[in-house]
Parts: sequence; structure tokens; C-alpha cells
Amino acid sequence: MTPLEQACSDILYKNLDYTNESIYFLYDRESPLAVLLSDAYKSVLPKGAVAREFKNPPQPLYRWGFLNPENPHITEQTRVITSHNLAENIRVGLNHHEVIETKQAEDMNPQIEFIKSELLSLPKGSIAILVQSANFRLSTFRIRLELFNIGVHVIEHNHLAYIKESEFDTFIDCIAYRTPEYVRSLEVCTQLFAEATETRLISIDGSELVFGKTDRVLGNTGDYSKMEHKWGTLPVGEVLTEALDLSQVNGKCLIDTYPGDDFGIRICEPFELVFKDGRVLPSDHFPAEFRKLYDMIRSNENDEVLVRELGMGLNPALSTETPLSDINFHERKVGVHLSLGKKHGLYGKKLPKTEVQRFHIDIFIALQSMYIGEVKVFENGRWVW
Repeated sequence: MTPLEQACSDILYKNLDYTNESIYFLYDRESPLAVLLSDAYKSVLPKGAVAREFKNPPQPLYRWGFLNPENPHITEQTRVITSHNLAENIRVGLNHHEVIETKQAEDMNPQIEFIKSELLSLPKGSIAILVQSANFRLSTFRIRLELFNIGVHVIEHNHLAYIKESEFDTFIDCIAYRTPEYVRSLEVCTQLFAEATETRLISIDGSELVFGKTDRVLGNTGDYSKMEHKWGTLPVGEVLTEALDLSQVNGKCLIDTYPGDDFGIRICEPFELVFKDGRVLPSDHFPAEFRKLYDMIRSNENDEVLVRELGMGLNPALSTETPLSDINFHERKVGVHLSLGKKHGLYGKKLPKTEVQRFHIDIFIALQSMYIGEVKVFENGRWVW
């Protein structure tokens, strides 16, 4: 069994604890990594599993709340927005008039309705595995929510087209089964944060960023044993929290990685961010692309850039030296990331619904060390708990 096949087998048999449940495997072959991953899954799926190729799936309309650009890795394919996508997005309030004016809609794609019907006909307790070059846009917001309503468990691999060929080995390594290690880290963090009144992040230049008392600690570990609806997006390996009082984040840090407007990461010379009362202050020294992100958030979220997530990446396969291009994967890298913008679904009740919460953009600290209370938990590029 190849390392990729082993990883797929472990996801099914260890993460999902498969015994004899019905399995529906939905995949596309629109990118080289999706081809590799779908072939690996098909080699380890048990007899009787349904494997369905989603041919020419429509592109998702939005990323970060804005129109999604054409996928640069699928230049040979012409993409249009289907009337299905338009109807679904209008229904959830994501309609932008310019979409209707500038994009030509097709008739309802019968393949979409057929696949959706098959998924929603699965018996309770079934497992759906989705391998997606981008994101399958099958339903309002997320198809997994409809599947949860009928008791179906979901594993997702998405954004595969955004991973460079030179990063394939890193991707394979980062989905390897390490759940027991991640669970242990989550347990240690939960205890430490519960006892600490502040957390200090020290950058490589000695600057210090301080979070006050933190909120509940959550983990993305691949352990679904206590979940009613088993669900995960691979790769996993993260612990996260945020300040209990969002205004209690002050100090300075250095940033060495942030996303560009193509959703790929930018590894850069470290630059300084200054925080006051939970907000990032403007600076003339921001890199041009980061300034564009900063201004975008500020102009849409009441003229301020709020800091929310304090995320701790645990996945040893990911680092500055061995990155994954897509920002959604890279946040699992060993180290600390922060989210800029007011949006955070996991802690959503902290801000009033009347306040615009549009962005959640991850940035990465050039971290030297980290203390939760008086306990040092990070040093020399690794966790030391």
C-alpha cells in the first residue's frame, strides 16, 4: 500500500471508524491531485461502496465572500455559473447583481440534481467522501448540512486544484494519520488555557503580543468519536481559541506569511503588526499585497481590522519550508496563526448579528516562543508541551 493509499485507508477505518456502513464516494478528476487522491481512495474502498465521478462540476461562486476567479489550474476548461448556483446563492443572500449581468447562466444541470438525489437518499449512518478540485456546489451553503439532517457522515477534501505539483508529497504527508498526537495536544492546551489569565506570543525580534483570558478551546484533530455528525475537512491538526474579551489583545508581532488575492500564501520578509484593544493599527510599512487585504477588511467592517482566532497549527508535515499553497491548508502548519476580520462561525455569538462580519483571513506569526500563563509551549520551531 502506498503512503497515499494508507492515509485514505486510515481516514476511513481510523478517523471514521468504518465497520459496514454504506459509502458514497463522490470525486472529480479536474486537477492532478484530485486524480491521485480519487485513485487512492478507490483502491481502498470496501466492496459495495458507490463511487461516482462528478464530471465538469461548476466552480463555486464565492471565496471570502467575493466572486471566485477562474481556477488558474484548469485553463483548458470554460467555466460558467449554472442557474442552479445562482438560485442557491440568491436564496442564502449571496446574490451579487453583477453576477447575473455579466455571467451567462445555463439550464439546470441534471447531473447536479442526480448526484444530490443520490446523496440525500443515503441511509442514516452512511459515509460520504468528497474529493473536490474546488468545492462541489450542490446545495445551499454546504451539502454536508443537509446530509447531517439525515444522519450521514461527511469527509471532505477540497481546493485540491490550488496545490502545486511540487507540494504533492507534502500533501500526502500532511493527511497521514496522527490523530492521537493531535488529541493529546488539544487536551494539554485545554487545561493550560483554562488556568491561564494571559497568553504571550514572542516573535523572532523579541516583540510581544498578549492575549487576555481566552475563550473555550476547540480542536480539529480528526477524532470524531464523540460527534453526532462525524465530519472533517482534511488535512487536520489544529487547536484554536480567541480572546474571551476581543478588546484584550495588545502588543506587537512579526508576520512572515499571509494570503494573496489568489488565495495562495505569500511567504515574505517579516513585517510588524501593532495591536491595540484587539485591532490592528494601520502602517505605512505593510507589503503592498497585505495592505490590499487590510484595506479591504477595513472598508467593509466599520473602518477597523479586528483580531479573532488564535490558532495553533499542529501538523508536522507543514512548515515554512514545506508549505501548501492554499491558505486553508497552510493554517495547519506548526506554529501560530491569527485571523483578521470579524467573522468566526465557531464563536459567532460574540458580536451582534447587526454588525457586518464578512472576513476571516489567516496570517502567520514569525514565532520564537509562546507562553500560556507561565508555561512555555513553543520554542525553536516546535511545540514543547
